[in-house]
Amino acid sequence: MASIPPPASLLALPCELRNQIYLYIFAEQWTTRDAANLSKGRPAEATNALSLALKLHTKAEPSSVSPDRRLSHFSILLACRKLRTEAQLLALSHTPFDLPSDCSSPDIFALRTAHLSQPQLASLRHLSLTAKINPLRALNESWFGLPFGHPSLRLDKLTIVPQKPDCTTSCYAEIADLSQAHTLAYVLAETLKGLRNVKTLEVRNENCFNYSVWQVLYKGLILKLWRWGGVKCGATFESLEDDREDWKGSDAAFRVYMDECHANGRGREVGDEIIRLAGGELPELETAGVGF
Repeated sequence: MASIPPPASLLALPCELRNQIYLYIFAEQWTTRDAANLSKGRPAEATNALSLALKLHTKAEPSSVSPDRRLSHFSILLACRKLRTEAQLLALSHTPFDLPSDCSSPDIFALRTAHLSQPQLASLRHLSLTAKINPLRALNESWFGLPFGHPSLRLDKLTIVPQKPDCTTSCYAEIADLSQAHTLAYVLAETLKGLRNVKTLEVRNENCFNYSVWQVLYKGLILKLWRWGGVKCGATFESLEDDREDWKGSDAAFRVYMDECHANGRGREVGDEIIRLAGGELPELETAGVGF
């Protein structure tokens, strides 16, 4: 009588093959906002495999991704201790996490992540910060050139999602928007001058500013960096929404690539972007900004 072969086991596969399986499971299949809900979703016992371990944000919000889909990709981490040990860092590196406004402060970020080990922190690759302009001042005032002021972070992508000021429904709403746009342009420019350990910075609009104010923000940022570093400042820029006719506030964004390999040929040097925004020719440095 032929012997019955033992059941196949994932752990019996070579480690190289297991890593390929993990990569397939944890590959990004949703937007940053959807994936962020993983750290806010319920039940907590199910998300404990990944999200609860971070505890960066606990406020529950409705999600466009069904709980089954959110959890199915990470339930493998609950299978056994060996799988969790060898796959959790890979899971962290492929998951975007949305941080609340107070995490813009390095002290608060350090407090929220104090329970994470050094390898776990170093595995985070995609972080998104949603905050009003005032908390975002921490980027250039207290980060000191490091994302969230933390030396262990090595981010592939940092996403900034600015929010409207409190007076958006008052008669001063337009003035407030313009003021906030100029402030954010200054904050981003000063931050980019010394930011390290971030390959790509993305700023998303998500219905914060209208078309004109969004252009003020982007042009102000490019102009400040051009005046500081000339036509090449060590980064390339890509605007994802240029056409007023196709304007969708929720889709507008721009990216700053600070790593040439990560940019993969995308984006324009600051001098080329200035020429594009100015209508085809490089303006005089002394008069640039007048009617720009």
